[in-house]
Amino acid sequence: MEKKEIRILSRKSDLAQIQAQLVGCEINRKFPDIKIKYLTKATEGDIDKLSPLSEMKTTGVFTDDLRQSLVKNECDIIVHSWKDLPIEIEPSTTIAGSIRRADERDILLVNKKNLKKIEASKKIKILSSSPRRIYNLKDFIQNFFPYNCNEIVFNNVRGNIPTRLKKLLNGDNDALIVAKAAIDRLLNNPFKEFQELSKEIKSYIDQCLWMIVPLSINPSAPGQGALAIEIKSNDEITESIVKNISDPLSIICVKQEREVLKKYGGGCHQKIGVSLFPTFFGLVKCEKGESEQGKKFYDWSILKSKKDENLIVKENEIFPETISKYKFFKRNLIKDSIHKINSLNNHCVWISRKSALPEESSLSPTNIIWASGIKTWQSLSSRGIWVNGCSDSMGEDFNPNISSLCQLPWIKLTHSKSVGSLIKDVIYTYELEEEENLPDFANKKYFYWMSSSAFKLAISKEPKVLEAFHACGPGNTFKEIKKMIKDPAKLSVHLSYDQWRKNLTNVR
Repeated sequence: MEKKEIRILSRKSDLAQIQAQLVGCEINRKFPDIKIKYLTKATEGDIDKLSPLSEMKTTGVFTDDLRQSLVKNECDIIVHSWKDLPIEIEPSTTIAGSIRRADERDILLVNKKNLKKIEASKKIKILSSSPRRIYNLKDFIQNFFPYNCNEIVFNNVRGNIPTRLKKLLNGDNDALIVAKAAIDRLLNNPFKEFQELSKEIKSYIDQCLWMIVPLSINPSAPGQGALAIEIKSNDEITESIVKNISDPLSIICVKQEREVLKKYGGGCHQKIGVSLFPTFFGLVKCEKGESEQGKKFYDWSILKSKKDENLIVKENEIFPETISKYKFFKRNLIKDSIHKINSLNNHCVWISRKSALPEESSLSPTNIIWASGIKTWQSLSSRGIWVNGCSDSMGEDFNPNISSLCQLPWIKLTHSKSVGSLIKDVIYTYELEEEENLPDFANKKYFYWMSSSAFKLAISKEPKVLEAFHACGPGNTFKEIKKMIKDPAKLSVHLSYDQWRKNLTNVR
């Protein structure tokens, strides 16, 4: 028996309808003969627009009313934002699948008109109803915001995305934080009936400066960015259709995130963020928050990275034993680069490390600034530079995913001997000069490299280094070192030097 029609139910908000149609389009792409009928229904969370979410019941305020329609056979599918779903779902229905997940991160929007006030008062007022965001943003604003804010106030906000943006632009608050997936879907939707809405949202965002908060600092609500497709448990035909359009990796990541949340009790009222995402070297996880008992926790790791319990590594066998001993080059400024940077307009500027942006240079506010990692971001912020986001030390291949926000060409600031990479347009801002006294590699068996230039210099001075075990981050350094190491088992990816060192020296 084949389905001739599928009725898809969602909440009434524009975003919910767009999400339902995204699922419908995927169904029609695989099953063009199926007619899709879209239905909407208000939920308890939609009807009560005044109560803070933290004061409403813990689960199901945006989903339970829809589920009743499914049970009564008034629809075949419900499309939810997966983060809205309670941890436990009644056995009469099931989550049959999910299309590919959108961006998990949060985006911070700051009203441009308030920048001088923020800078003068050192105070910022942010619209957010999420305990998780409030917990994470306090430290983020203090360390990564260029205005040295020492007072951070959070005010409750409810309503759909256009409503929240209007409250930001027309009220006395300075900033708003929301799921970036919601902004992307509203701006990028291909549906004619929502094109005016897209223009409206874009006009609001153009009045703001934006920052995309990295997952290593602010992991998302479990399931954020993913769409859950719910069906009746005994509907095998619809289940088969949904599985045909589903993305297995997205489902694996969301289910593991929800298991972590379940461990802490579940619900959106908790100060808990969990994000998993796939990479070429395995699933990366960030888990951060505070339990109801007040216990703080943080984990930023590669899930497939497991310790070898039989491995015993001595401190004097690793290089570098401390970051201070990692000295291969002096960095000499290329003076001509300052004029090039000062003349740069309307670009996305990738800054490879803090020293890649000369102190004497001045970046135009027409540019989007992207840091390679959070340490580079923090250094740039301390210089008063507005940074729009970073790649969490994942390298240039880690998609910034900002095409909905801007369509500017990319350019990279780096050193004169850097290898070719994804970003072709480059300004060379410094030259590497070999240190007179290079580190001692005697008896070293385990190496962590922060650049392929240092690796190449080391093996040119001491070829036996090639026989050791090596580690580095997942970007261009990994790509270059991989070309020179014959045994793949002797090269591993780690998210940071500190994590690599801990993994080695803590194994006993």
